Amino acid sequence: MKPRRPAGTGTCVLTYDVVSQPSPIQVSQGSTPSKATLWITVTNHQQSAVHVESVRFTFPVGTGPGDLSNNPGSADPQQDDDDNKKWRFELDEDNPGSAVLTPKRSATLPPGGQLDLGLAHIEINAAVGTSKLTVEERLKDTPDPGTGEWPLAKVPAGFTTGDFRPETILVGSGTPAELTWRGDSRPGATYTMLHDGEPCDVTEVRYWKSPPLHRDTAFTLVVEVTEGEDTAEYAMSTMVTVARPDLVVNDLTVTGHTVLTRISSAFDLGEATALTYTAETDGFLVGHVRADQEVPDTEDPPPTLTVTVAPSGRTGHVTSIQSRLPERAPGDPGSRLTAVVLKGSTVTVARAGTTPSTHTLTWLPFGTGELREATGG
Repeated sequence: MKPRRPAGTGTCVLTYDVVSQPSPIQVSQGSTPSKATLWITVTNHQQSAVHVESVRFTFPVGTGPGDLSNNPGSADPQQDDDDNKKWRFELDEDNPGSAVLTPKRSATLPPGGQLDLGLAHIEINAAVGTSKLTVEERLKDTPDPGTGEWPLAKVPAGFTTGDFRPETILVGSGTPAELTWRGDSRPGATYTMLHDGEPCDVTEVRYWKSPPLHRDTAFTLVVEVTEGEDTAEYAMSTMVTVARPDLVVNDLTVTGHTVLTRISSAFDLGEATALTYTAETDGFLVGHVRADQEVPDTEDPPPTLTVTVAPSGRTGHVTSIQSRLPERAPGDPGSRLTAVVLKGSTVTVARAGTTPSTHTLTWLPFGTGELREATGG
């Protein structure tokens, strides 16, 4: 279970995850201010090092429902001791509510690299509502900054919810998922389950069984708490994987003999960390990666599998997955990615991570042809 990320990933090159502690944030009540910490993880999922000029993190300042704090100076920027050697993370005294990450000298973030930052002990205002943290990312030789935005729910003092999770994270096709969570009941609080079907009001329960699943399905539990005219919206998400999922297509018309896929072939990278291939026909490349042991959130980077598909004369498309969990059920292959490969594309497969892991790759050709390893470079 994790707090829901925004629907759009913004225009940032690096990947940002923001988690509050407590989650959700509680507003202040009385003379003693409520405090919260924003933990920020910055990860480079690109295939090359990223030259960062600055990253600015900003929260709204004031006493309103959309503001986070009316005492922005209470925020205490924190970072890992190892990161502190190469990076500077400080409040911007000229812009209340802003903290800026900058490199010392010419530090870069390598592929798979990660920075752990925190804005600790922020004094939260007294207004229930939904605030936000915005990110402005400036990179070397990139004229326009990348931007992103993360919602920050501020619920009434004492209100808690969390532990949204499936009873089983891997189910068979045609089997429902069973989901549980905890959450306070109070006037103005509603709970809504979002999934592939119609939204479902689950305000009166803390257990819900989904319709039968036939493909991997994401579930989001939206908690809305209204006080007066202001509403805090907090959302948690989880995922259930379906073994042997159904194929879903739109507008498929077959007028004669058709071969959707020929014989598949399985392979891996062996001892290499990256290899490049050339596609002799159209097809799918399916990859799995699974950590051989659990990887705590504090240990990075987790095992990562990345596939870059570059059709002839076009920019490459990157697909990347990570695994922090070992085998979740007998036969569980781990996290999965699927890349669409056009004939003639250059395909680069790379793996990273310090934790021992297992990875597999499967080539599903549409026609006659291999995913042939490139030679000579």
